Amino acid sequence: MKKNILRLIIFILTLVIWWNFGLAADEKPDYWPTKGWRTASPESQGMDSKLLVKMLDTIGEKHIAIHSVLVICNGYIVLDAYSYPYDSDDTHNIHSCTKSVSSALVGIVMDKGYIKDVNQPVLDFFPKRVAKNLDADKKAMTLENLLTMTTGLECRDSALYNWRGLRQLRNSPDWVQFMIDLPMAEVPGTRFEYCNGASFLLSAILQEQTGMNALSFAKENLFVPLSISDVRWPSNPQGITVGYSDLFMRPHDMAKIGYLYLNDGLWDGKRIISSQWIKASTRKHIAATSTPGYGYQWWIVSPGIYTALGHKGQFIIVVPEKNMVAVFISSLGPEDSYSPLGLLASYIIPAVKSPTPLPENPNGEKALKSLITLWQTTSLVDRWEISNKAEKSPQRLKPKEYVNNEYGFSAKYDAELLSMDSQLVSPRVFRRRGLRGFPTFTVLVDDIPQGMALENTGNYMIDLQKMTLPITDPKIKKQELIKLSDGTDANYFEITCRFGSRGILTVGVFAYKNNKIIGAVAGSMEETPIEYLADMAKSLRFKK
Repeated sequence: MKKNILRLIIFILTLVIWWNFGLAADEKPDYWPTKGWRTASPESQGMDSKLLVKMLDTIGEKHIAIHSVLVICNGYIVLDAYSYPYDSDDTHNIHSCTKSVSSALVGIVMDKGYIKDVNQPVLDFFPKRVAKNLDADKKAMTLENLLTMTTGLECRDSALYNWRGLRQLRNSPDWVQFMIDLPMAEVPGTRFEYCNGASFLLSAILQEQTGMNALSFAKENLFVPLSISDVRWPSNPQGITVGYSDLFMRPHDMAKIGYLYLNDGLWDGKRIISSQWIKASTRKHIAATSTPGYGYQWWIVSPGIYTALGHKGQFIIVVPEKNMVAVFISSLGPEDSYSPLGLLASYIIPAVKSPTPLPENPNGEKALKSLITLWQTTSLVDRWEISNKAEKSPQRLKPKEYVNNEYGFSAKYDAELLSMDSQLVSPRVFRRRGLRGFPTFTVLVDDIPQGMALENTGNYMIDLQKMTLPITDPKIKKQELIKLSDGTDANYFEITCRFGSRGILTVGVFAYKNNKIIGAVAGSMEETPIEYLADMAKSLRFKK
């Protein structure tokens, strides 16, 4: 979905570290927001308004192109900020958040008996069509493979391929035929490959089975019951709703979709979607390229958080443990596309302090209202200019120590690197990231590669980068043997590479101890001062 895979990995977080209170959703909401959301102070819902103020300040200071932030806790709006000229009545293209709505519609179609189960072969839904490149694998491709992006088709229509396949699909005279004619690249169900065309086929199957296009079906069975109006969702030249994108909605209505899922498919006493479908949609079915998991057109951020996710930073995030829904509307570039998840982990989740109301904080609420007013009356560019006038201090390390008792070493990283990865891949044993992904600090422990001298470990780092990122033009700019502060021999290196249109600088230190290669590595965009990164890497230290 995004060329910039790293950014999503950056903000896939172990949010369990924030979950100190074990808050759970109430069995029954105080009210249903069918006619509109009610508002409440953050403190009345157990949230700290000061952290929400800090989040809005950070968005301005970091120049993050977020146009609106909506946070709903326990069914009440505690934050609803819009950047001028936008407001709550504006509809937005929610891009690939559309896919999660399409998934909801498939669930309703199944609940109504139009489709018997997710194991039905895709080609069975189009009995009058003859598919090219037909083989056993294509015959075995199921509805569930479409839902989980594991079709096995040679579908190359995401940002990873510069949308090449999507342009071919949209220019074809028959979109359904184009998709089912694609050759197979692998056995269905074996690997995640993000495919916009797969989501389009879900819309086509819905229309084949119900005789209604997805928009008409959604209005009758989803939007009207939730009192969602003023939506736009175009169809392709053959009259099939574009199921993968282009649904226009208001943020408050996006939140209703999240709230429906938060409440297990129930809405005001009526069952809209089966509980079984909600559970199946929001659990991990396959490891994804850019998150720990993917469900039925929903991204699984962690075992307790899932999200609809759209191009340029559109999000509908559901946090059942906190009885919370968060919605972001953005126009983010590739390097910032996943900032909303970082904001969630760094500010919104930590703001939940108690399952019961906190003492009211008039000063905090006043500061929050003041910032919301500033957003409503000032454009992003103007707010950035205000932020730029503030005195900026140089980037300096605020050290915090990581200690590894198993191998007897420690290292220091910047305390402002708030985000911690949830599913580390060996040889990485620890990682912290900045709010927008950079800088990063990583600790690695691995067996010493056979025959590799310590002074050549920079190449080992390049190989690791190639395994996890589509980097280009990696170069070792500097490499030298050094002594750590405890006297240990180590290799210091500086590596540059390209990641899309951006340059990345990686600074690291590796040492050989107890038949292991142990390293501390700091990386950032190329404009970051090298001394700042070197301070983290060179802080590696072994117990005497």
